[in-house]
Formats: sequence, structure tokens, C-alpha cells
Amino acid sequence: MSAAMPLVTVVVPTHNRCALLARLLDSLAKQSLAPAQFEVVIVHNFTDDGTEAMASNWCAGQSFRAKYLRRSNRGPARSRDMGAREGRGRFIAFIDDDCVASATWLAEGIAAFGGDDAAPQVGVVQGMTLPMPGVPQRFPCKTVTVDRESVFFETCNIFYRREAFDAVGGFSEEFLDRFYGEDTDLGWKVTAAGYGHRFAPAALVNHEVFHVSFARWLAEPLFFENLPYLVKKHPALRAHMFHRLFVSRDSFLFNGLLAAIVIAPFFPIAALVLAFVYAFERYRGGAHVGGPMQRLGRVLVGVPRGFCAWWALAKGSLRARSFLL
Repeated sequence: MSAAMPLVTVVVPTHNRCALLARLLDSLAKQSLAPAQFEVVIVHNFTDDGTEAMASNWCAGQSFRAKYLRRSNRGPARSRDMGAREGRGRFIAFIDDDCVASATWLAEGIAAFGGDDAAPQVGVVQGMTLPMPGVPQRFPCKTVTVDRESVFFETCNIFYRREAFDAVGGFSEEFLDRFYGEDTDLGWKVTAAGYGHRFAPAALVNHEVFHVSFARWLAEPLFFENLPYLVKKHPALRAHMFHRLFVSRDSFLFNGLLAAIVIAPFFPIAALVLAFVYAFERYRGGAHVGGPMQRLGRVLVGVPRGFCAWWALAKGSLRARSFLL
């Protein structure tokens, strides 16, 4: 095991995913970056599923520094923060336990920072994240795709210059026990501090495709409750929202559908037009899901999921006193 100061610390939060974590760790052991140049810190939000023994044995068998930490946290944010502060690397690479890193992931991510004489100095690099190849994305499913620079700074595949991470105080205390938003907040804090940001398509990881229950798929947008606060805390983020007031074009169209329901008794023609626009645009945008029946199904199931998102955003808007639907 190398005693030299590593170039990069890889932080892996994990919870109840022993088999998936083992797959990720296998990909980290095959990195093209020299073993002396990186270390791995695993922070286990404890579950008695064999993770502790597997991860501890893996750490003991590596030629690079690898450390297992057992904790009882409320979510991944505090685990990520612990792992980053435990590490010694000049850069910090975050990856999730449901991902697999390409062999050149670390080398490409670090190379994207460029020289120290860059102006402004690059503080954050986002890598390319694509669904696991060969796994069908049958509805309903959950995965992550980041194929271009993202305003949400997803921590499933992202690199930070430690100097920048420390300069902004790492993850904000207010997000450490929340689920969702800590990664977006950190990215915007770093860019607001004057650091540059880049996207590195060659720093590739593949994300697992989970086939989830319909109820879980519907409930997923409930995490959006923190978004109104985020656009209040980081006003520059609002410029990336649809017409500054809506999370996306889809949420804008859904609000049109809600307006149609409200005005239907008084202005039936206008209500019909608004409802038609929602249905037509949802149908037109569903070419990736299959034939006409699948696209029609996308229109129908989009209504309850859209309402879950609207409910979460409405609650968050009231709580933060910052309008975002």
C-alpha cells in the first residue's frame, strides 16, 4: 500500500447494496490510473447485508490506500461529506454504489481539470453517466443519464478540486440530512466562488437500471420539494428553469392541464385546448417508449406522476417562499 499522498480520493457512499457495491469496487480496482495516485474511501450507512465483510476484505487486498468506514447516517449526503474529509487527495471523485466506472474514468476526469494556470481555475468536472448497456429500460424503471453539462451537478459521477471543496465548506450543513439537493447546492457554491466547471465525456460511468414498482416510480418526483429553496439560495440556477418559473417544459405543460381543470366549468373551449396541448406534447415526446399504445400510456401515467411533482414543488415553494412549479 502506497504511503505517498494520492492525487485523487474516490468517495463511495453505500447502503444495503452489497452486490452492486462489489461490482463497482471491481471496476475501481481496474483503473488505468497508477495505484499510487488514488485512494478509495467507502462510507457504509450500515446494513447487516454482508457489506462490511466484503468491503473490508476488498480494502485489505488493494495495492492502493482503501478505507472502510461504518456509520449510521440518515442519507448519502453526510456519508459523502465524511468520505471527502477523510481523504487526502488533491481532487475528490464522487461515484455511487449503483454505478460501474470505465477503466479510464479517473484518468480522464482528472485530466479535464487542465493546468493550474487556467483562468478561472477549474473547480468541478462532471463526467458522462449513461444507463447500464444491455439492460432493457422497461416501464417503470429508474436510472440516471448525464450526457452533457448539468445544472444539477449529480454526485453519481463528479470530480472536485479539494481546494474548491474546502473553500466553500464542503456540503452545506442544511443539506446533510436531507435526501436530494446537496449535490446541486455544492456545485453552485463552487461556481459562485469563482471556480470554472467542465464536462468530461470520456470520464464515463454506467448507472444501474432499476425496474421499480409503479408506486415508487410515481413517488420519485416528491424529492423535488427542495428545488424551490435551491433556486432561492442560488438565483443563477433559476435562469436554467423553463421560463424561470417551471422546472421543465413538462412541468409547464402539466400546469396548463391543471389550469384546464380549473377553468373547464367557465371556459370549456379554452380548457379543451389546454388539455389537448398537454396530451399532444406528451404523446409527441414519447417516441422513445415505443409504438402508439405505449405513447398513449405515457400520456395517461404522466398525469398522476405530474401531480406528485406539482405537489412537491408547491409545498417547497410555500416553505421557501420561492415560486417554482
